[in-house]
Amino acid sequence: MTAPQKARILFVDDEERIINLLRVMFRNTYEVFTASSGAQALEILRHEPIDVIVSDQRMPGMTGVQLLAKVCQHWPHTVRVLLTGYADQEAILGSVNDGQIFRYLTKPWDQDAIRTTLADAAEVGQMQSRPAPIVTPPGSAGRAAAAPVAGVLLLDDSEDDCALVRQALGAELTVYRADSVAGALQLLARHAIGVMVCEARVGGADTGQLLHALKTHFPALITVMLTDHTDADEVVRLINQARIYRFASKPIRPAVLSLAVSAAMKEHLRCLGDARHVALHRTVRVAGLDAPVPSGILQGLKAMTARWRLFSA
Repeated sequence: MTAPQKARILFVDDEERIINLLRVMFRNTYEVFTASSGAQALEILRHEPIDVIVSDQRMPGMTGVQLLAKVCQHWPHTVRVLLTGYADQEAILGSVNDGQIFRYLTKPWDQDAIRTTLADAAEVGQMQSRPAPIVTPPGSAGRAAAAPVAGVLLLDDSEDDCALVRQALGAELTVYRADSVAGALQLLARHAIGVMVCEARVGGADTGQLLHALKTHFPALITVMLTDHTDADEVVRLINQARIYRFASKPIRPAVLSLAVSAAMKEHLRCLGDARHVALHRTVRVAGLDAPVPSGILQGLKAMTARWRLFSA
């Protein structure tokens, strides 16, 4: 029997010590490529099929975010991971909005965390290189014409924000609004929702556990996060645990938010037609968050299962 092909991972860092350490750590598990600059990484990508790229952020000539944005544009199936020792919120938000990163890792890294992250990224990366499977829910052929158009769920307790979001999205998309987690779950159970726009805290409650639970069970539900805080660690947590697809800064700029939601809806539709995109949005397992969720969230998830049966595995 032919041995499974090793995933091909490209590490990019201008520090030779870091590059050598990563090569030693992973050379027995993956086919490892290394580059000391963004330009060198792009040259490798032009000649070698790469499943995963792991890039440092602060490098001379080209930052990690700039590099990953180019990779996203020219090699979209290469899974992108950002590695940095600096809590730079602007760079972190850019890595999501421009580079569409899969995960964010900090230096010094935790050995188990980096191994788990790369294992997940490698699995998804190799999946991206396979032919796209046709995703057809059982019995859906005869119902295609009647399938509901996915709407947008706004989870926000600010009336001013809600008015701006509705202004941004206009009449092209149906917008449902909830001002609590319980209300959001009820709407998700009753309506076809493709995109969720929310804040990190609503009514004083952290929405992180809800978002993590939703992405665990329904990864095709795409999230746009409204943010006005400067806690870089919080942003990293949301990226890794809730798989935020886009961040939109507050105060809300309608044109910017409209573009973010439009991109998110397109990604939702790609998920419905291509299981490889679904894999990109599955969240990392976190011990504290994977504990039993509150009964209200659990009941809401059960109510959503029938609508999202395709993605409930």
